Amino acid sequence: MFYRTIKRFFLKKYIKKRLSQGLTDVNQDSIKTIGVLVDETVFFETEKLIQEFKKYSAGQFKINLLVYRKKPKKNEKVNHAFYTFSNVSLSGEIRKTEVDNFVNFPFDMLVSYYYFSNSDLELVTLKSKAKFKVGFENINNQLNHFFIKTQVEKYVEFIEVLFNYLKILKKI
Repeated sequence: MFYRTIKRFFLKKYIKKRLSQGLTDVNQDSIKTIGVLVDETVFFETEKLIQEFKKYSAGQFKINLLVYRKKPKKNEKVNHAFYTFSNVSLSGEIRKTEVDNFVNFPFDMLVSYYYFSNSDLELVTLKSKAKFKVGFENINNQLNHFFIKTQVEKYVEFIEVLFNYLKILKKI
């Protein structure tokens, strides 16, 4: 418990320092690759979320998923790349290859699908090399280029609004 509190404090401090440098500029390129970061400690419909993305993209985009979750049970089968609290160090270093690859891949768009502030998720969003970042309105507004105001359970509405705005912005 004490370690968790100390770790959160140092991660928040690290994030605040990195955010003071500002976000990268948004480029005008169309979207071909999408990274989706999901908090499975709160949102449990990851499969339906991905199916909805595929429905709207009609095979047009390559979608990559990373899930933040509690430590899986011994015999539990996990279908997606994931990370946990223990995969992030006190200094903000990521200690899992899958997560590091996700962060360093230059996605055309990163969707930060988490509704509550969590320094482990915010760290991945911050470190991501994505060219265009989208998230919920109530999360730190310095992390994303574009915000959608809805609830995490309303994933269909989120994706519908997102794709409508992507068309307006001529990203798709």
